[in-house]
Amino acid sequence: MLREEQIDLRRQRARAGHFQIENAGKNRVFSDFRVTNPDTGGQYTVAVRGFEVGDNTCSCPDFKSNTLGTCKHVEAVLDHLKDELPAHFQKKKAPITRPEIYLHYGEQLRLGIHLPARHSDLLGQLAAAYFDDRGLWSGRGKFRDLIRDVEAIPEDVTFFSDAMDFADREIERADMLAREKEWRAELDAGTLDLALLKVPLYDFQMEGALFLACRGRSILGDDMGLGKTVQTLAAVELLARERGVRKVLVVAPASVKYQWETEIRKFTDRTVQVVEGGADERRDLYTAEAFYKLANYEQVVRDREAINEWKPDLIVLDEAQRIKNWEAKTSREVKKLRSRYAVVLTGTPLENKLEELYSIVQFVDERRFGPAFQFLHDHRVLDENYNMKGYRNLDRIREKLEPVFLRRTRGEVLAQLPPRTDNTIFVELADAQRGPYEEQRVALARLLQKNYLTDLDRKRILASVVNMRMVCDSLFLLDKQSRVSPKLEEFAELVPDITTEDHKAVVFSQWETMILEAAKVLDALGVGYAVLHGGLAGKDRKEVLERFKSDPACRVFLSTDAGGTGLNLQAADTVVNLELPWNPAVVEQRIARVHRMGQNRPVRVVNLVTRGTIEERVLRTLEAKQNLFAGVFEGDADEIPFAAAQSTGFLDSMRSLMNDAPGRTLETAERKPIEGGRETENGAMIRSQLAVPESVAANPMWHGIAQLMEATCASLADPQCAQQIPPEVRERLASATRKLAEQLARQPGAP
Repeated sequence: MLREEQIDLRRQRARAGHFQIENAGKNRVFSDFRVTNPDTGGQYTVAVRGFEVGDNTCSCPDFKSNTLGTCKHVEAVLDHLKDELPAHFQKKKAPITRPEIYLHYGEQLRLGIHLPARHSDLLGQLAAAYFDDRGLWSGRGKFRDLIRDVEAIPEDVTFFSDAMDFADREIERADMLAREKEWRAELDAGTLDLALLKVPLYDFQMEGALFLACRGRSILGDDMGLGKTVQTLAAVELLARERGVRKVLVVAPASVKYQWETEIRKFTDRTVQVVEGGADERRDLYTAEAFYKLANYEQVVRDREAINEWKPDLIVLDEAQRIKNWEAKTSREVKKLRSRYAVVLTGTPLENKLEELYSIVQFVDERRFGPAFQFLHDHRVLDENYNMKGYRNLDRIREKLEPVFLRRTRGEVLAQLPPRTDNTIFVELADAQRGPYEEQRVALARLLQKNYLTDLDRKRILASVVNMRMVCDSLFLLDKQSRVSPKLEEFAELVPDITTEDHKAVVFSQWETMILEAAKVLDALGVGYAVLHGGLAGKDRKEVLERFKSDPACRVFLSTDAGGTGLNLQAADTVVNLELPWNPAVVEQRIARVHRMGQNRPVRVVNLVTRGTIEERVLRTLEAKQNLFAGVFEGDADEIPFAAAQSTGFLDSMRSLMNDAPGRTLETAERKPIEGGRETENGAMIRSQLAVPESVAANPMWHGIAQLMEATCASLADPQCAQQIPPEVRERLASATRKLAEQLARQPGAP
């Protein structure tokens, strides 16, 4: 009944489609027809061989996956022909004039054979050896033997391209499964030595790499922190050796593709090209010489045709949750990408949302779960109002998934894991964050260019640093209005992975406001949590800690640094830093709340870092084990005290950070209008002259004069302040300050 309903639905769509139909062959009826959808421009080929369901074929994706033996394009052509043909003719089928081996798109893909009435004995023997009475593949032989025997037949046998591709893939699948079995045996015996990357792999990682390489198109759903990227790179190396893979496309979120670039360069010797720029530039980059091409999902939507023209051998989808909605445009375009091999990575458990699982599996094998209508009918439980109550027959899903899906939890590979693994997740500034961040960056860069700094300057430097860090977390921390935070969006994606099964997580931020914003994310996700900050009373602290340790529903512990001192949080096995502390001691103290004596599980650390900002430079410094601010922090604090801002070492460190920040230097700091107005002509002119020689600035007598001049310049440069000064006074102040600046400039030595 269900299948009949679906066939009727396609017939209705055929009648409503207004398709343009053109006969592309010589026969008036039994021919190939081009069918064009005038609304979308899509064009497919329908081969008409009869008027019954299953007689005909179409090149569209629906025909290849729906297992019905028809589609709206086939039905549109049949309707078109029936209008012109008598009823008796519609019972005929195309005569078979030559032997053909074709691909039958039934509930299972199978080879089929068409035999003409007159054929050689050898051809008849071949058909009996490999096909059943209906002319469909019997499973009694091997595809490699079939291809060999066809070549020995005296007749010219047409082996259709999709049938040959299917046979070729099945031959390769059998060969690679045999290789996987051999390699797994060597791995278990401790004798496997493939040396795929610059670093050795844990056994479970090598197992994952073998699975991905040997299954051809597959999904890796390991827990976060188990090295899915490394396993993928190892699998690619194996496919390059065994199957000649030379062109690999990695599709990842925009903030992650640069991380792939770093990992590829770190673990392999392969060339890599990040795809970026305008449409023409991106098209050129797809054809440029590079083993790896890295693109983000948004680019795939725009560049899908250019990518398919490039013809990648292998496509990697990272963070494949991006295609979990099968109706979304991104999902539809990504699934139109073509490659022989595919690796799909997701750290989010999929078993609880079957519709999302179905959508992701479609990219790997569009027929793995059968047509969507059948899948949903077989596995969803609906109430009398057709609202979904749950799922059923999950064992059948796991059975179908097993050949292409590998997932290991941290608990399963516990014995092989190191005590601690650190991961960095990069995010990009949102458009709304870029303006405020750039204002603070430019202000800081201009201050650091000055030869002499007043106390006010130093306070402004500290304020700019704090503001930049807050903007990187959330714009709400700065303006208390705009809830714009890519970090919190990434945190929301991360939560399902770090709170599955018996996992709990501790989430740190320097700012209480950021912790409360993270709590809103958890509320929206329905995840239980506890909050601790410095203002919490001792009794309340104890209750919060006890709830996190003993309540299974309390999965996340949100804490500020001020509140987290002295905590023992071994109930968790994950630490998330919403921002990376600048003080290395604070980083380790955060992690030590979980990774400490008595912890019997490996601990994973996740740092959220905003790319292209001061945060990334601090990360690089910490990775290089450089204590850039040695002696700056007071004990275990992460706030920079004002006293430190008066030291030459701190200022030199800040200049180093700003000069080394990606794409930014002090020299490139642009002069920006002051918010709410513009610099006055007098203010701008005086500032340009105010460059105090170091030897002059070293004399205490001149400190007061310099501060007076700086205050005057600031007043004249601020339009609101300048408006409160009478014009004649403003002019006299400007003139006096200008003369004093000229006097300073003429004295290179002490005054």
